[in-house]
Amino acid sequence: MRSPAAWTHHQVHQRVHAVMSAAMRADDPAIDRFVAEAGENRLDPHTRRFVREARRLTLACTAALTCVLSAHRPGDDPYGAPICRGCGTPECRTLRGLADVLAAYAVRPAPVDRAEAWRRADACLGGRPIPVSVEEFRDGFIVRPAEIAADDISPVLIVDRGTGALSRWPAMPSELLVREYGRYRAPG
Repeated sequence: MRSPAAWTHHQVHQRVHAVMSAAMRADDPAIDRFVAEAGENRLDPHTRRFVREARRLTLACTAALTCVLSAHRPGDDPYGAPICRGCGTPECRTLRGLADVLAAYAVRPAPVDRAEAWRRADACLGGRPIPVSVEEFRDGFIVRPAEIAADDISPVLIVDRGTGALSRWPAMPSELLVREYGRYRAPG
């Protein structure tokens, strides 16, 4: 049985986002230094050029794939059945092809690390830098602001290690948060 368009779209989106994030984190000056220092003697001209342009090419390709994903996104037909909005079919051949190619090249969503958890929480907490603590556990990261507003009933964020998704939680001990988050993630 084939996967529905919604699941396939989600899987492809996660993989494209992982590739785009990896490219965005790459340091262009460091790549140029590497090519200039080590690559001149060990790399042929075509490989040097490719390495220098790899970040830009990757960002361009992932941006193009994001455009494809915006056209081929899940929706419902007039009767409420799930379909691809781009094709109008229950199973999108475009998404299936992208999913197969990305799987063949072992493109997987990169797990979120401590720095990425901090960056995502910082962006979610209002745009201006505020002091936070980031506590790691098996499934993710607990992020607590140093100062909690009195009217904020869910001041704690949990950043999922696998997906990077953020969820808000009430202030409670870490052990209880970890246990409740495990229940929250459990299927059904």
